[in-house]
Amino acid sequence: MRLLDKFSHLRFFSLWLIFLLISLLFFGQSLNNFFASDDFHWLVIARDTQWSWQIFFTNYEGGHVGGSYNPLLVIIFKLFYQLFSTNYFVYHLASLLFHSINGLLVYILANKIFDLTGIKNKGYSLVAALLFLLYPIHVEAIAWIAAWPHLLVTIFYLLALINYFVFKDSGRKITLLYSFIFFILALLIKEIAISLPFLILIWEVYFYSLKNNKRLPFYYLAFYFVIWLLFLALRYLFIGLIFGYYGASSLKFSLVNLVSNILPFFGDFLTWGFLRNVLYRGLYQYADLVAIVIMAGLAGYFFILLTKKKYQQFVGLGSLFLMLAPVLIVGLHRTTFAGERYLYLPSVFFIIWILFLLQQINWSFKAVSSALVVFILLSFSVVYYKIDIWNQASDLSQQIVVSYSDLEIKSRQSLISIALPDNLSGAEVFRNNLQQALEIYYPNNYPMISSTQAYLEVNRDNKNNQLLKWRQDTLGWFGESVDGSFVVTGITSIASGGLYWELWNYNYQNYQANLIRLMPESDLKVELESGQTKILIFDRGVLKILP
Repeated sequence: MRLLDKFSHLRFFSLWLIFLLISLLFFGQSLNNFFASDDFHWLVIARDTQWSWQIFFTNYEGGHVGGSYNPLLVIIFKLFYQLFSTNYFVYHLASLLFHSINGLLVYILANKIFDLTGIKNKGYSLVAALLFLLYPIHVEAIAWIAAWPHLLVTIFYLLALINYFVFKDSGRKITLLYSFIFFILALLIKEIAISLPFLILIWEVYFYSLKNNKRLPFYYLAFYFVIWLLFLALRYLFIGLIFGYYGASSLKFSLVNLVSNILPFFGDFLTWGFLRNVLYRGLYQYADLVAIVIMAGLAGYFFILLTKKKYQQFVGLGSLFLMLAPVLIVGLHRTTFAGERYLYLPSVFFIIWILFLLQQINWSFKAVSSALVVFILLSFSVVYYKIDIWNQASDLSQQIVVSYSDLEIKSRQSLISIALPDNLSGAEVFRNNLQQALEIYYPNNYPMISSTQAYLEVNRDNKNNQLLKWRQDTLGWFGESVDGSFVVTGITSIASGGLYWELWNYNYQNYQANLIRLMPESDLKVELESGQTKILIFDRGVLKILP
């Protein structure tokens, strides 16, 4: 592959080492972080999945109904588990390796795109790579091991794109074959790669509009869409879903919500998540108006770009929206930084679009370089702040797992968990998978936990404080916020496993409440009174049994 027309392999490797060192400098504080939440789910999947071709014929949990179809991701996690078991340092080091590889690929991709679009200053490619490496919205994708899918799919997605652009530049058909292969690998990591054929299509339109060619080369574009269709068909055959995912069994969305979600996503690109709560408050009140303004604004902007023949900006922004499309449906957390991992892959073309914009409004490279220095200084402080949140969430996760040994309960004890910490200021703790964590670290004495979907949102200041005061009546329990603050989150009311709970004084805008009402059904009430089943809570930073 002639990916490096002007660079030796040694220089290529040296550049990657520099990017790795930069990644270690900015994100290295996360290397000693403990596992959290969905990390344990992937560890158990890696431990329990057997080596067989069956991995390619089931969802990631080995079943045939629902979930996600990520066979290559399962294989990667299994390889790491067999080699490194629960050595979390190695997993975090791998995250930094993946991120630095992506930084190098962004450099190569930007270099090819800028060259093909007439921007000859190679410095812009380096600026693109540095912006990507240091962007503060990448913290979650790097600090959370369960976010590996976003790091890994970006590697293969970018490799597919790079080989496509090399083909456009050189005409070598072998690079087109490489592009097809990397596209397949990206799909087998995470389904958000389905945007690639459409992204390549708009670039083909761009290139052929420049050449005034009347025919598009459908002979190879068709292969991308054939791969796309085959993947969706296999996904339906193996897990029963075409588009749904682990959180939704079908693709259901509102056009208004989809369009209005562009506002917080772009808000995160520009403000690194600090205005997310404000933007979502506006959406809660004026979603229809926001959607109309966004559609009108984008239509006007794209029309101006076309009439003024600013095709670079048009195709750059169009590529960004195509990358965003699969994740706009999911949305972001409304009050914290959680969910910014969904911006990791799309940020590639956000950065390229911004550089197109700056270059076309005649910013000199010196001005761009000066702005980059300011960005690096600001980015370092924001990354440090966000990484510290993940460090504290990691400490709390480990503290919770260790505290289980103090409960002195019998092996396979039936427990119902309620009000465990969902997150710490957006960093995952134990919304899910406490059962899996205890199976890993207490293989001879783990309980059997039934989880409820009512949680606590904690922060750095209150994580070790008493957040709920519990009292019992004839019907069950009340768990009320100690100071009246809205620290409870989850589903407002539901009956599950013989237990009915409600979240009172619920704030539908932020999904928060300040009181939990628990009411067990008669059979469960007997089990609770006899001690056959116990209620597990989180209090003052540790696990406790509700009296």
